[in-house]
Amino acid sequence: MTLWYLARAAGVMALIFFTLAASLGALGSGTKRPEQRFWLQYVHRSAAVTGLLLLLAHVVAVIADAFVDISVSVLVWPFGSGYRPFAMVVGVLAFYSLVLAALVGAARGRLARSEAFTKRWRSIHVAASIGWLLAVGHSLLAGTDRSTPWMLAITLTCLAAVGASVAVRLRSRTTVRLVRTS
Repeated sequence: MTLWYLARAAGVMALIFFTLAASLGALGSGTKRPEQRFWLQYVHRSAAVTGLLLLLAHVVAVIADAFVDISVSVLVWPFGSGYRPFAMVVGVLAFYSLVLAALVGAARGRLARSEAFTKRWRSIHVAASIGWLLAVGHSLLAGTDRSTPWMLAITLTCLAAVGASVAVRLRSRTTVRLVRTS
């Protein structure tokens, strides 16, 4: 039972930390003050790395747990899972998207010298947003607690937090555009 509890807790906490990272990423890219932007990005990156570590703990605990029929091969062929194959596909795609965003983000400093990379950074970093959305979908489809009131509340809170952060960012962009055109 310990692995099962660890897998559940790590998965829920990973979703929360990825939500924090997504919210701060949306808010941080909209701010113009350098010191505020620095701290928002610092906490954004720290939350993302913590989320990745929790995601890794979730994956290892799920694979190690004998309660469900999930093996390492699910990372290559998630449809072969004996446990909710579609939910596993969504989870594996979330995993790939989040790891891709992390690897590209970690290499961003080295790749920043490339003008082509700098222009494409945002389009590559969208993998993190896709990964977060897929993680939300995975939590709604896969978990044993997916339909409990507390898990639904966590999931809806995560959706609301990112939605509100994106709305604030879009509103600040609109305000800036209106000021520039006046």
